[in-house]
Amino acid sequence: MRVLCVIFSLLAVTCLQAHSVHVSTAEAEYDAKTKKLEVSLTVFVSDLELALIRQSEREMRIDKTPAAEFDAQVVAYLKKTFVVTDAAGKVGKMTWVGREMEKASEKSGDPEVVLFFEVEVPGGVEGATLRCAVFCEMFKDQVTLVQVHNGTHKTELRFLPGGAAEKL
Repeated sequence: MRVLCVIFSLLAVTCLQAHSVHVSTAEAEYDAKTKKLEVSLTVFVSDLELALIRQSEREMRIDKTPAAEFDAQVVAYLKKTFVVTDAAGKVGKMTWVGREMEKASEKSGDPEVVLFFEVEVPGGVEGATLRCAVFCEMFKDQVTLVQVHNGTHKTELRFLPGGAAEKL
């Protein structure tokens, strides 16, 4: 019975996609003092919920699932889809900071949420790479734009499904 509920939930969410544009944006700033990349990733709530339902194989709703459970699923998802690797090839440890609804979109039919997290990059961003595949498993036209700040240096990265890691 549970399996049927999950299947129907997946079908309902897939059929009810409220937008045809699949774009996510992120800003990442490297803090040389803490040796961390501070990230804010803005995504559509409906896309995030769909990804978490597929990952957990159970109902996941930002307004109904207990925050600790929802956030744990978000972190697990991000650890697979937003991966920072230092120059030596070591994957940076991710730390969850929190999330916040995007105020300007709250009353729209498809609100957005900003996800805040940090990734340790002890050796600095020189030679480090980012592989960003957020929602790429769901949408063949997914685009994620990431703006990386390292002091006065700014890099703009664009990630598509099947794309390779990019140098920070």
